[in-house]
Amino acid sequence: MHAAAGSLSHPLPQFRRERWAPIEVGTFRVPDDWRERTLIRFGAVDWRATVWLDGEELGTHEGGYTHFTFDAGRLAPGSEHTLRVDAFDPDDDAFGQPKGKQRGSHDIWYTRTYGPWRPIWIEGVPEEYIDDVSLEVDPRGVVSWNGNVVLEVDEPRLWSPAEPFLYDVELRRGDDVVQSYVGFRTIERRGRDLYLNGEKLRLAGVLDQGYWPETVYSASAAELRADVEAAKTLGFNLARKHVKVEDPRWYAWCDRLGLLVAQDMPSSHDLSTERAREGFLREWLEIVDQLRAHPSIVLWIPINEDWGEPPQDFQRRLAAETRATDRTRLVIDASGWKQLDDTDLVDVHDYGAELSQHLGRRDDIPLWFGELGGLSVGTGEFVYRHVDDLAEGYRRIVEQVPPDVAGFCWTQLADVEQEQNGLLTADRRFKVDPAAIRAVNEAFLRA
Repeated sequence: MHAAAGSLSHPLPQFRRERWAPIEVGTFRVPDDWRERTLIRFGAVDWRATVWLDGEELGTHEGGYTHFTFDAGRLAPGSEHTLRVDAFDPDDDAFGQPKGKQRGSHDIWYTRTYGPWRPIWIEGVPEEYIDDVSLEVDPRGVVSWNGNVVLEVDEPRLWSPAEPFLYDVELRRGDDVVQSYVGFRTIERRGRDLYLNGEKLRLAGVLDQGYWPETVYSASAAELRADVEAAKTLGFNLARKHVKVEDPRWYAWCDRLGLLVAQDMPSSHDLSTERAREGFLREWLEIVDQLRAHPSIVLWIPINEDWGEPPQDFQRRLAAETRATDRTRLVIDASGWKQLDDTDLVDVHDYGAELSQHLGRRDDIPLWFGELGGLSVGTGEFVYRHVDDLAEGYRRIVEQVPPDVAGFCWTQLADVEQEQNGLLTADRRFKVDPAAIRAVNEAFLRA
């Protein structure tokens, strides 16, 4: 188990100010000044969690990448309680559960994570409290909650990587108050081009897998912010969160610092059964619903390559239901390999150096390279291609991306275990002068 319990700190996308306390699985103590109901919040538990409080079962949640809550009722101030989480997360693919790259340390597969891997905390709430912060954002300046307008702005300042402007929002129900924020922006495709807020957009992206050497999936608030800052320092305007859903604080930093996000669904490796497909779809739509308030997210990617071998009708269903759940973003039905006709971008994976061969596949929608690069200056167990000069190798590949291509995503931000093709080491040290990479990216974005 690699748990981040007790490490909660702001900024969260939404929170009750001064009414929370981090706890850990085991024994916890209610604060002495607690006078309210107690919610027990779970950032994420991989994969199926049954939760017990003082020997009484609170409930079960299935899905390793979504947050969930149990209402524990009124707990006496200063009282101590025992929290138990029974986590079931089989190593094999018999259940087809989404698990991304958690398949053991070999090739492109990494260490498994079991049980709680994001923070666990308690919140004090009044009898009548806000249990769902699902904001509907109209880019024309209207924010709604539960069908009611909570913010209306004439001529709103639009959010972008260059100017990541956010509006604070406060929600009230009775005595309960939750602070949140929103950003107004649009993303669309017109012919072979992308447009952000009506202005032409090119994507200089980097693959971000969200693994750390000692804690695997889990990270501190400082580490999450540092990864966003590293991508920005290197001149990227987008991160593709690859087959993982990150801690919400990472998306909050993308919102605040100005980094676009392409969000993957963590892959299942066997979608042959109806049970696996229904579980995959259910968790994916829950992920979309939980992340949709983040203005930084502009692309949804439910399938990577052909992992899990999704049937074509299921792949089309995923794209259709993603759009039905969120019409404010673009959808790539599958990143690389097995794309069908229902996609907003042509997505190509090519780790070679002759990228022009992919032009002309479709003339009606944008093309981007969802994965390229993969260069390494090390001699790790797994590398795509070795080079002596990482900055020069980076320049040569990016400069031959054709000018009518909408963007690219470089593999990858940081080394992960035996895969040694990051621009940073696994402990987040730059392997190359970031100014050299930034200069190439800035030239690409100007072209």
